Amino acid sequence: MSKVDGRKISHEVRERIRFEAINVWLSGLSAPAVAVKYGTSKKIVYQWINRYKNGDFEALKTKSGIGRGQKYKLPSIQKDRLSLILRTKTPVDYGYQASLWTCPIVAQIIKDEFHVEYAVTSINKALHKMGFTPQKPCWGAWQQDPKKRKNG
Repeated sequence: MSKVDGRKISHEVRERIRFEAINVWLSGLSAPAVAVKYGTSKKIVYQWINRYKNGDFEALKTKSGIGRGQKYKLPSIQKDRLSLILRTKTPVDYGYQASLWTCPIVAQIIKDEFHVEYAVTSINKALHKMGFTPQKPCWGAWQQDPKKRKNG
């Protein structure tokens, strides 16, 4: 029996498989037997059963938007304004004791300037979409001869 990559099956087909598997389980087949019948793991079947118990067949439906990522919350004009802020100012201008923009600082700037809240963990992805990349400070001993020190 060949394994089929479930990610390549359409949402509708996967939903039908879940419904059918739960109906088979409700008719008396054990969860491990359902797993064998549908070529999946027992763990997945138990997840389906728990979803069914907590929300009936509605909980087994495919949720829209999964895998597409969160949409960017700022309109284009605010995104352009944020880009200008990040390119022309520093965190010091906003009262921070940091010379580089960090995700928590950018999240707070977005909240203060545009009244939109971002999870700090999603800031990096949003900045990357805007064309920004993470920057690392260039560390070096100040006593060192600049000609001998390699910056990199």
